[in-house]
Amino acid sequence: MSESSKTLEAMWPKASDYAVVAKLVRAGLTESFHLGIAALVGPDGKLVDEVGKAKRLIYPRSSVKPLQAVATTSLGAKLEGAHLAISCGSHQGTEDHSALVSEILEANGLDGSALHCPVAWPGDAGARKRATAETRECFNCSGKHAGFLAACVTAGLPTENYLDPNHPLQLKVREVIEDYAGEKILFTTPDGCGAPLHTLTVEGLARAIGRFTRDDTRIVDAMLDNAWAVDGHDTPDTLLMEAGFVAKLGAEGVFVVGTREGFGVAVKIADGNLRAAPLVALNMLLKHDLIDQNLYDDLSEKIAQKVTGGNLVTGKLIEIGRAHV
Repeated sequence: MSESSKTLEAMWPKASDYAVVAKLVRAGLTESFHLGIAALVGPDGKLVDEVGKAKRLIYPRSSVKPLQAVATTSLGAKLEGAHLAISCGSHQGTEDHSALVSEILEANGLDGSALHCPVAWPGDAGARKRATAETRECFNCSGKHAGFLAACVTAGLPTENYLDPNHPLQLKVREVIEDYAGEKILFTTPDGCGAPLHTLTVEGLARAIGRFTRDDTRIVDAMLDNAWAVDGHDTPDTLLMEAGFVAKLGAEGVFVVGTREGFGVAVKIADGNLRAAPLVALNMLLKHDLIDQNLYDDLSEKIAQKVTGGNLVTGKLIEIGRAHV
């Protein structure tokens, strides 16, 4: 094994690096636990709090899409409003989402054939019933890919290989991620959509989303004003964005939250289930007085999975942290 491989392996989380962060309670008894790692980083870039070991590497998955949008806009991509928001999004493939993607492509002289993401059915149940075929525009990362292509067209870069890790666009993405996270990328592999996926520590991811939310106000405003375009309606990250926080999910249990002041939270759930991650992030904000108690209560009530017995609610998912001690 090479030295770089040994370093990477040593920084990858072990089971003992995770802590119990949430539990599912049915009729007063704990039915399931979730393990996770969480980090809160302040505006100065320093670690404020952690649950588990936040200096462990993870795949941040789609939680870094706002940083990828920083790269595309810095290269001149002409995106505004909902078009800019969906370039940061993991959308549900509704007709409205697909229309935004098509509009970005058409504005840059392209069509759906230029997208290199896979084809997919809509994630939204209603849109899925109405769909007649899988399309690239319906893939949840298609907004990001359309943003990539818009940047390439504007900057005069080739579009045929825009997902190549050595393409100038992807090198710019890498530069932005390293700068915002304050750490070097140690490993890269293709993400589910085909784009380069770079490892970060949980702490570095929190640092990056905090800086993004403080500094990149144009993109942040687009996300908060068009939260539905980033995901859908009534989803955890949409609810948080409608409350004034930047929030973005990532596959395999990743969730980030940023505040306008520059605080950043990153969560990774060990089993890859997303149901606990937003609650853990909310709890981290509450522990450090970064969210009002009433807003916290309202959001956690909407987001927490309910446990039912027939038509009765007998319990729910509860995050675990010092706020409850």
